[in-house]
Amino acid sequence: MKNWLVLLLGLSFSGLSIAADYSQPEVAIEARKNQFEDIKASFKQLRYLIIQDQPDLQEARRYADEMAVLSQPLLQMFRTQSASGDTKALPRIWQSWPRFEKQMQDFIDLTEKTAESLKYANKEDARMYVQQTAKSCKSCHRFFKQR
Repeated sequence: MKNWLVLLLGLSFSGLSIAADYSQPEVAIEARKNQFEDIKASFKQLRYLIIQDQPDLQEARRYADEMAVLSQPLLQMFRTQSASGDTKALPRIWQSWPRFEKQMQDFIDLTEKTAESLKYANKEDARMYVQQTAKSCKSCHRFFKQR
C-alpha cells in the first residue's frame, strides 16, 4: 500500500493528473502518447528484470506497480474520438469500441496481476503475466494502431 501511495504522489507531481479532462482530442492524444511512453519504459525494465535467472523481485515489483498505476487512465484517454491529428490510433477503436474496451481492460487486469504476483514474490506467475501482457499489447496494436 505504501508503494502505491508513493507512486501516486510521484505521478501527481510529475504532471499526470488522475482526474484529467480528456474531452479535447488534442489533449487526449498527447496524454496517451506520454502515458504509453511511460508504460513502454516501465515494461521494458520489468521484462528485463523478470527474465533473469535470479531476478531482483523488489525492483521488478516497483516497475510492475508503476505499470499497474499507469494503465488505469488509459480507457478514459480513449473515450473521446480522436483518430485524426498527431496519432496512430485508428478510427477502428471507436467503431469497435466494445472490442477495444475489452482488450484494454484485459491489459489493465494483466498489469494488476503482474504486480500482485510480485507482491508475493511469485516469479513464475509474474513471468507468465509479463508474457501475456506483451501478447495483449501486440494484439491491440495489430488491430487498432496505425503502422
